[in-house]
Amino acid sequence: MRPSRWLVATLFVTSTVVVVSAQQPGGGGRGKGFSVSGQVITNAALQEDLKLTDAQKEKLKVVADKQEAARKERGQAFKDAAGDKEKLQALFAQGQKETEANQKLVDETLTAAQKARVKQIDRQFAGVRAFANDEMVADLKLNDTQKTKIKGIVDEYNKDAQGLGGFGGFGGKGGFDKEKAAEAQKKREKLAKGAMTDIDEVLNDDQRKTWKDLTGPEFDRSKLQFGGFGGGFGGGFGNKGKGKGKID
Repeated sequence: MRPSRWLVATLFVTSTVVVVSAQQPGGGGRGKGFSVSGQVITNAALQEDLKLTDAQKEKLKVVADKQEAARKERGQAFKDAAGDKEKLQALFAQGQKETEANQKLVDETLTAAQKARVKQIDRQFAGVRAFANDEMVADLKLNDTQKTKIKGIVDEYNKDAQGLGGFGGFGGKGGFDKEKAAEAQKKREKLAKGAMTDIDEVLNDDQRKTWKDLTGPEFDRSKLQFGGFGGGFGGGFGNKGKGKGKID
């Protein structure tokens, strides 16, 4: 018997809890989403980009092993707790507590330069939603007119992206439809590219340079865990003249 649609979604989201943080750096309310910093523990591509030393990798590997064991244990616990709201809330709380502990370890392990690079990749991953972050607004020194225009672009992107569904891909009988999920992701990427193009047109040359400095060299987001979903949130500035990236 297949698990319910709700349970499949719950298990999917839960499996990310100890891997990624649930909030973009810098606060900003509307700018919430996944953070990549927690992935440094297990992601070889990130570790290579950050040029982690052998000592740093070994320190993080100990946590990675414990994290994997906890993930498997929690996966079974969620199945056992299906339908029990209190147990599910407790499991989410436990996962969040582990996430915070892992984040603290990453912060203690990385150098200042490495943490700065993680923040650059975080912004790349956030893409359109980075511009709803108060810290980003301040760093770019946006004027009131620009704030209003960009807010409109971000709001429209969010509305259109949400119209595609959360993570998408759930079939009518509760099964996960891989093809449907992939199609929804392509549409998110198109929306994101169009929105980033429109934001680019609002910025001046100095602000574009600042954005480039804040995001740094491009990191292949497909190498991030759940990168397929991340691509829809991110996306660099696309070619101009394509409007809002509306779905065909």
